Amino acid sequence: MNSRKNLIQKDHLNKHDIQKYEFKSMANLPPKTNPNGASLETPNHPEEPLEKKAIENDLIDCLLKKTDELSSHLVKLQMQFEKAQEESKVLIENAKNDGYKIGFKEGEEKMRNELTHSVNEEKNQLLHAITALDEKMKKSEDHLMALEKELSAIAIDIAKEVILKEVEDNSQKVALALAEELLKNVLDATDIHLKVNPLDYPYLNERLQNASKIKLESNEAISKGGVMITSSNGSLDGNLMERFKTLKESVLENFKV
Repeated sequence: MNSRKNLIQKDHLNKHDIQKYEFKSMANLPPKTNPNGASLETPNHPEEPLEKKAIENDLIDCLLKKTDELSSHLVKLQMQFEKAQEESKVLIENAKNDGYKIGFKEGEEKMRNELTHSVNEEKNQLLHAITALDEKMKKSEDHLMALEKELSAIAIDIAKEVILKEVEDNSQKVALALAEELLKNVLDATDIHLKVNPLDYPYLNERLQNASKIKLESNEAISKGGVMITSSNGSLDGNLMERFKTLKESVLENFKV
């Protein structure tokens, strides 16, 4: 039994205009606007650019994936070639059994030539693709090398700024740490002279009172935070900027081809 009932009695249906109501799709509605006419929908924001390192890693992953695909294609091609050879043998054997010996050798040779030509074309296409891929890989490696060299130089320059800030704030502590490190190389020497900047002299004089073997000297030619050691074994330059320059040259030298 139908549980739904018409609100209009059958006797009165001819007195009313009844039409079917269709619902509209929300997806077809125009976007909402404010009184000024501007759309209220949230605009899409472009994605921020990826970092250089992420881009290079994605490029290498893509190239390696392409290499795997090409290798897989070559294997499949070899399998198809072997399968075609087996099918060719079957066709040849059937032709022999059916007595179709006339022109058999010509047909066999033609089939072999066509198959060989097709396989060679596929191989040449793959070789060209692999060569192009190798060239792209080489260019990517060169680009990565240049980028790594640039980033290393930037890192070294940042380290320089950190060192200069530390020297500016605590030059006497830097000089003491550097002196203690260099003095380890002249423990067996005699007539040891340690030259430091006048501003660092009081601090080192207090900390090295027990080192009777060392003659501490104040010298304005020594930069803040730096030291100079002379002894019977020779001299050691503890100038921070000179040591930093040597370090930077050594790091960048490793990137030369």
